Amino acid sequence: MALANVNELKSAVADYTTRGDLPLNVLIALAETKFASVVKHRLSEKYVEIAVAASSASFPLPADFKEGRSLKVNHEPLRLASIDALNADPGCTNQYAIVGNTVRLQSRPAKDTTVALVYYSRVPALTDANQTNWLLSAFPDVYLYGVLLEYAIWAQDADKQTSYGTLLATALANLTADHAKGSFSGSTLQSRRFA
Repeated sequence: MALANVNELKSAVADYTTRGDLPLNVLIALAETKFASVVKHRLSEKYVEIAVAASSASFPLPADFKEGRSLKVNHEPLRLASIDALNADPGCTNQYAIVGNTVRLQSRPAKDTTVALVYYSRVPALTDANQTNWLLSAFPDVYLYGVLLEYAIWAQDADKQTSYGTLLATALANLTADHAKGSFSGSTLQSRRFA
């Protein structure tokens, strides 16, 4: 099954439900809200370099930040610490804490510096202006069954909720397996907890 864009997704949902009165934009948005907490895949990884001035001990996370993978200063990984442990002499930047949507470094850098961040981003919402995203392109069944589950909830159809919930769970399991297989194949990895 290939769904190239949001219009094809809407058409497929209408075909499955044989209804023309669905609030499709709402159903898609509700499905995407659920995806925000469960979908993590290597295709959503991003790399950014963030300038941090010597006068600042913190910087904002990217707006689409979901979960961190790596945070480095001068090619050295930073260690997660308690916010209470982050009071050191200026220039000591080997630890950090996340406070809300901000990364707080152990102290102000000794000079202007650049932080390298690799993170999982949220699934970009489908809209008329943003017709597709990596999840719809690579895993259209996740979107289809996610929206159909929202339809079943909207229609108050318990049988379809069960059916579409099972299909969505299978699609999400396949996505998770693909992430694990594609991210970790070939060698033994050592992981470092980001947050």
